[in-house]
Amino acid sequence: MTTPWIPERQLQTALLRNEAFWRGELEESPLLWVTVPGAVPGAPPAAPPTDEEQWTDVDYQIAKIEHALSHTYFAADALPIHNPWLGPDQFAAWLGGSLSFSTKDNTSWTMPFIEDWADFPDFRIRSDNRWWRAYLAILSASVERGKGRWVTAYPDLHTGIDGLGAMRGPEKLMLDLVMEPAVIARAMGQMTRLWREIVDRVSDLILPRGQGTTNWTYGWSEERFLCVGQNDFSCLISPAMFDQFVLEDTRASCEHVERSIYHLDGPGALQHLPRLLELESLDCVQWIQGAGAPLPSEWLSLLRRIQDGGKSVQVMYSGAHGGHADFRQEIDALCGALDPTRLFIAADVDSAEKADFIVLHTQEVCSERRHRPR
Repeated sequence: MTTPWIPERQLQTALLRNEAFWRGELEESPLLWVTVPGAVPGAPPAAPPTDEEQWTDVDYQIAKIEHALSHTYFAADALPIHNPWLGPDQFAAWLGGSLSFSTKDNTSWTMPFIEDWADFPDFRIRSDNRWWRAYLAILSASVERGKGRWVTAYPDLHTGIDGLGAMRGPEKLMLDLVMEPAVIARAMGQMTRLWREIVDRVSDLILPRGQGTTNWTYGWSEERFLCVGQNDFSCLISPAMFDQFVLEDTRASCEHVERSIYHLDGPGALQHLPRLLELESLDCVQWIQGAGAPLPSEWLSLLRRIQDGGKSVQVMYSGAHGGHADFRQEIDALCGALDPTRLFIAADVDSAEKADFIVLHTQEVCSERRHRPR
């Protein structure tokens, strides 16, 4: 992987540390991705007039990300990445849904379109699907332009139970889980198949460029690194239903790639953690406490539980999700209570001075811990 925006020595160290994290060979301090978006002054490219064009215009998307990354300060183990996407419901759109976009809210949505499961006996992504073609166009352009500049990410795939919820509607899907469990189990099997097909298709484009792989959770590997379990719907179902409908899809997704991280999204998802920790092929759990919720330092028992279960753990600080944190206090707590070598801290902050402080203080705390008498 190469880039003009990180000094060569820092870059090579970051690459080695990222890969060591996945192998369980990281030494002394956490994997640390700290970035300062907009650290370098400059006007972004002019946006097209409509929200849809701002999401789908290939030239604009590439110009926008190149401007953003070239004006970002990267500290510690962070690397420049681009995550081409059409919003959280892009997968449902690839299977036939329509998409509406909101640039202001940085999201898109699709209206449920499955009225009768019998009308959808076999889910397929048609090669002429408008939204699939739009995604592939942005992905291909990112891979081409990103060579020697950034890592193009695997898509943010809300497949599985979330995909079914987007296509059917969450209320109707809840009823289907009870009234038509065999139908939903069959549909989940198709979701797993499609997830593999998409990952393989994207891999064919990304891997030959030699920039490595990543996804929206940050982190990097030379091998295939995916976020699995975009299961926001799982907060609505019991552990028994999770076992019945979701667990095997998650297991199969982890087993299909070399590096995996599970997105554990808030307190409502915690009921499924025991089963997730049993998945041997799952490498890391990302804990997102939720906007306005207590910071990661106040979830130490949970984070220890994840590490004690044999997984690495990631915490994030960005915007409403902890961007206001006292990082001295957070680092003292996290590095004091957890195994730093199986900890991944990601933070978007507002100044290079703050970023450098986080890096230096983390190194100091971990060095003191290492040399502390036992």
